[in-house]
Amino acid sequence: MRTTESHARRAAVLAAAVALTATAAALVGSQSASAAAGCRVDYAIGSQWPGGFGATVAVTNLGDPVNGWRLSWAFAGDERITQSWNGTHTQSGSQVTVANAAWNGAIATGATVSFGFNATTSARPTTPPAFTLNGVACTGSPTTTTTTTTTTTTTTTTTTTTTTPSPTRPMVENNFAVTREGAYGDNRFTVFRPTNPQALGRPMPVLAFGNGACAHTDNSEVTRALTFIASKGFVVVNTGSVDGSPNGVPSGSPIPSLLTDAITWAGREQDRAASPLSRRLDLGKVATAGHSCGGLEALVAAQDSRVSTVVSLNSGFFADGAFGYPRTELRKLHTPVLFMDGGPSDIAYANTQANYDLVTVPAVLARQPQAGHVGFITGSQLTDGMTTVVHFLDMVLNANPTARAYILDPSGLAAKYPWTVSKKNV
Repeated sequence: MRTTESHARRAAVLAAAVALTATAAALVGSQSASAAAGCRVDYAIGSQWPGGFGATVAVTNLGDPVNGWRLSWAFAGDERITQSWNGTHTQSGSQVTVANAAWNGAIATGATVSFGFNATTSARPTTPPAFTLNGVACTGSPTTTTTTTTTTTTTTTTTTTTTTPSPTRPMVENNFAVTREGAYGDNRFTVFRPTNPQALGRPMPVLAFGNGACAHTDNSEVTRALTFIASKGFVVVNTGSVDGSPNGVPSGSPIPSLLTDAITWAGREQDRAASPLSRRLDLGKVATAGHSCGGLEALVAAQDSRVSTVVSLNSGFFADGAFGYPRTELRKLHTPVLFMDGGPSDIAYANTQANYDLVTVPAVLARQPQAGHVGFITGSQLTDGMTTVVHFLDMVLNANPTARAYILDPSGLAAKYPWTVSKKNV
């Protein structure tokens, strides 16, 4: 990362403490200064199974903006990456380098990009001891900036100290005002986003959401639920025109390409200078989700390499391959998945359980038997249900430890009556 005067000034402005001894004497010496540079890596082993494991890696840039990144490390044992997403990996022996994907090469100062991978190992996996980002060691904090000024009568020393950023607080603690608006240039979609695009303080993750009954025009049923998710700092792109007007898309059957098109739309907005979302999206943190028939759309769309995780609400592939999507589709998943159902009264109860049993990726099954088929979307279980969704997304996309504890620890969601939580490969 390069040294610039502008960055040195920024580091000084953000300094936590400045000790300054002033002098009135004339300067006769010279000044030297070095700009802060660095990075932080949060490496989370999210799932394990005999002979293998899955991990999520979040890289926070603490130096100058990066356009094109390469994260390198050495495994301590015989770990061998077999599959990666949101990045391209190369490995020689224990040495690994993951380079950015086409859509997530830019990392602004203070921004985070994440990727994931599955790997084989004959022993218990451990966190690598050191990482480098484009050749710069990731120590978890910028280097200290020290400026020394020499005068004729005394020495003036200015020491600038920066503090290591604390782990990201859980996204569920946010409560931003939300704007619901039609997608620019494409009336197939409605966008739910924080009204102030800078509210999160970093680029926002993107969620493409499919509606129950595969409703591709009217999204009024999910407005409350998606407003809740957006208020936590997500940009949600939902199928359906903002006013329910015809948009040329038939309803009633899954069209998974709508969700992948929603992701593509987000990428265009990221690059459109006049967009309120320009440079405000984290396209390395993309998820799909959907309710009922929309859950089928989400599970198929999640096979897209741009997707990092998927949430299936009261949904799942049918044993008879209804709608043209058999359960063999589950073999194509490459990311962690959350299944949620409303118990035996939920018409998707059996499908949800069967799909959870069949997946081989990291998976969580969260069940609230009072919710039935629509309680998470329109019922009194909405807040609990959407809180669970936000925590799961935060766990996978941001490697947030508090969110992970809520989803996976016995003292988290599983301790809330009447929820039950199953997990595997995590």
